[in-house]
Amino acid sequence: MPDEIFKDRERGFEAEWANRQNAELLEKLRQKDTLEAIGKALAEKLRADDPALLQRVIELGVTADTGPAFLLAPLVQIAWAEGKVAEQEREAVLGLATARGIAADSPAHAQLVEWLRKRPSDELFDTAVDVIKAGFAVLPPKEREERVAVLATACKQVAEASGNLWHRFGLASGVSNEEYAFLDEIRSKLRG
Repeated sequence: MPDEIFKDRERGFEAEWANRQNAELLEKLRQKDTLEAIGKALAEKLRADDPALLQRVIELGVTADTGPAFLLAPLVQIAWAEGKVAEQEREAVLGLATARGIAADSPAHAQLVEWLRKRPSDELFDTAVDVIKAGFAVLPPKEREERVAVLATACKQVAEASGNLWHRFGLASGVSNEEYAFLDEIRSKLRG
């Protein structure tokens, strides 16, 4: 019986700690904090809630310094949708990264440049979406949907960056079928 009391108390402490991690992540997301701060809070959440997912991130070579780039992996995936990255798509990804607080001289920026030069594995893209989904899970449904929409809009900006002749004349969106397919897949995974 005394052992059960201690186990119940231990579970209570673990639940309280996990709730604090969720609250910290929620606050960072709501404050639209830097990707670096959000990444650190998310790593703490995963350490408690999903150590297997955190292990996948570590095995991909993502570090605290490159974590902010990892959170933008869906943008990189859209840039690679047609099998190569157009210069305009590269500039769009890096511009969005700068707007989210990734400095040009940072390891996260260097990681994005590398991923835009050499396509990362599908495992990296899939894991990034799983991590982002875990982060969004702390949000109420309406806010979660807003965050999915913001990410989808950023992905669409990347897709539209290279555009095509029809897009330049305002006759089409400039988003290819391949880019639409990846965009729909990302949205679906984040909502699922």
